[in-house]
Amino acid sequence: MAALAERTDFTLRDPGALGALLVYDWRLRKLLTDDEVITEAVDRPVSTGVLRHLQRLGFIKAVHGVRPHGGRMRLWPIEEVLKLQIVLDLRHTTGARLSACVDALNLDPQIIKDALDDWERHVGGKSDERSSVKLSRDGRHPLTDSAFISELSNASVQAFICRSGFDTVSEPAFLL
Repeated sequence: MAALAERTDFTLRDPGALGALLVYDWRLRKLLTDDEVITEAVDRPVSTGVLRHLQRLGFIKAVHGVRPHGGRMRLWPIEEVLKLQIVLDLRHTTGARLSACVDALNLDPQIIKDALDDWERHVGGKSDERSSVKLSRDGRHPLTDSAFISELSNASVQAFICRSGFDTVSEPAFLL
């Protein structure tokens, strides 16, 4: 694990290595640029302002890479993008403010952890069960219903992975 972190750290600090990594599809590298997050990955409207807001709230965390001509670029590990999709789906489903959705998700961090654990099991699936998740059945506000939040979080991750087509991207021949 430490060797992987060191390799990733080197890749992000070396502009040439980062440039070589960014040639590959985001589904292979599991690290996305702002543009990839905004235009391809999530299926709810998102902007760099939303990313910054969620980053300021401490809900998602970017890593930074060095650009070939200087400066840094923000990159998003796949787990952070999955968290982004969850909070956007919660906002879409409840109509609540983004910060209220973050607060609700932060009440029980285990819910997000459980939804993200083993996300790869959904690769190759074709379903989107987000619409089948029902708001609170006992009259509670959805943002205070941990069962609802857990169900929606799991459905959100599943939909993201199934929709993204991780199984349709081939690894380069030299990695096989």
